[in-house]
Amino acid sequence: MRDSRSKRVEWKTVSIPKGLADDIQKVIDEYGYWPSMGAFIREAALEKLRRELPGKVVPEPILTLNPEKKKDEIEKRA
Repeated sequence: MRDSRSKRVEWKTVSIPKGLADDIQKVIDEYGYWPSMGAFIREAALEKLRRELPGKVVPEPILTLNPEKKKDEIEKRA
């Protein structure tokens, strides 16, 4: 578990199947909302953690390349 007092950020590498990565890239390309695949996966993981561990995960801002696109606009397309 991450220590919120620590200022040092540590990273781990994970692997996902190529087909899943390709599908994620298509979504990123279509919506233009996430700046990278890492940002998409990070947001998805945080969303899942918030659902599974309510109140235990610190909310973090969503990064976007295109700030004028609002999240609700993107969700309407889905």
